[in-house]
Amino acid sequence: MLNKLFGFYSLFTKKERLIFWLILLSCIFDGMTQGVILLQETIAQKALAASDLQISVIGLLANATMLLSLVVSFFFSNRSKKWILIPGLVLGRLIFLLAFLLEGANLFLLFMFFYYSLYAVQGPIINSFYQKHIAQKKGQVFGLTRMVLMIFSMATSLIVGRLLDLSPQLYKPILMSIAVTGGITYLLFIIIDSRISYRQESRYRMRRTARDLKLMFRRTDFLMFELTFMTYGMAFMVMVPAVPLFLLNQLKFSYFQMAQAKGVFAQIFMIALIPLAGMIFDRINLWKIAAISYAIMVGYPLLMFLASLYNSRTLAYSSLCFFSLGLTGIVVLWNLGSLHFAGERDSLVYQGLHVTLTGVRGFLGPLLGYYLLSRVGYQADFILAMVLFAGASGMSWYFKRKYSQT
Repeated sequence: MLNKLFGFYSLFTKKERLIFWLILLSCIFDGMTQGVILLQETIAQKALAASDLQISVIGLLANATMLLSLVVSFFFSNRSKKWILIPGLVLGRLIFLLAFLLEGANLFLLFMFFYYSLYAVQGPIINSFYQKHIAQKKGQVFGLTRMVLMIFSMATSLIVGRLLDLSPQLYKPILMSIAVTGGITYLLFIIIDSRISYRQESRYRMRRTARDLKLMFRRTDFLMFELTFMTYGMAFMVMVPAVPLFLLNQLKFSYFQMAQAKGVFAQIFMIALIPLAGMIFDRINLWKIAAISYAIMVGYPLLMFLASLYNSRTLAYSSLCFFSLGLTGIVVLWNLGSLHFAGERDSLVYQGLHVTLTGVRGFLGPLLGYYLLSRVGYQADFILAMVLFAGASGMSWYFKRKYSQT
């Protein structure tokens, strides 16, 4: 089994092995960064006295800023990414050196805007690394590197959560550490990008990108894939403000309990299964992966709904386990699904639209979620999410029969 999951390394050329290790190292440091970011809502509420609306804005920033991926997909297609990675390094990561100035939630929101604005471009850029550098077994490579990222994210969140429970004022130096771990990640991205031989630019580059966009919009199967993903994504996004506010306000989670919830229970199955999911992606129908994953995700709002009825932390933790299990396949689809449809064309065009649609629902979903929870209650968000997850699963089964023979 281990050879099936990780045996790809023996097939790699010397260059592919080097790139693999650079990607893996970037995942280690990015995992450390994300381990801190997992506690963003908790830090905002407990250390900076953020309101429920401000905490909801964090969720909106984390997703709506993905609209900026259009910049990468259109202007950086088949070009070096260093001129967007360097601003990402400075504004998105090194800016956290100024975290010692934090006294209120508004400045923190500004920092998070810069962080997520530049984080939005990571998906298309990393996808281009897999496409340009890894000739085969992309799913397995993605699964292993993603597993490493999540292990470091989990460990970091637990350590940070415990430290903040012991000494809440440590939030400033902890946030400042993002400048170090995030800075190293982006330096590694710049190195990886520098090893890609981009073809010489011509005056027809923009015309070529426009042609690729036109061809993409003729792919009905890709558009239906995005429709199902949009339905799933709206369910995911209405939960974005509801879950942390429910855990913090009703269940009264501490820093460490939030670290356990978001760092452990929300990732445990992904850590264990995502290498397997990557291998499955290389072998079976992506519609089937989508349908099963969306169906599993129904358990996430269902158990959170029950947790709200019985004020149960156990049910809340169980809900996050369903989240982790369902998201295992979805993470692979989100990152590699566009490669399936792109084929030999530039994946940035496909992934750019894919991430941009994430930004659209990332703007609308949290606003809808906050409106429902403020006017009706958390349970309204959970019920709506159940319906949408189930709808996305049903649509995927339908399109599986329509667009494939497996």
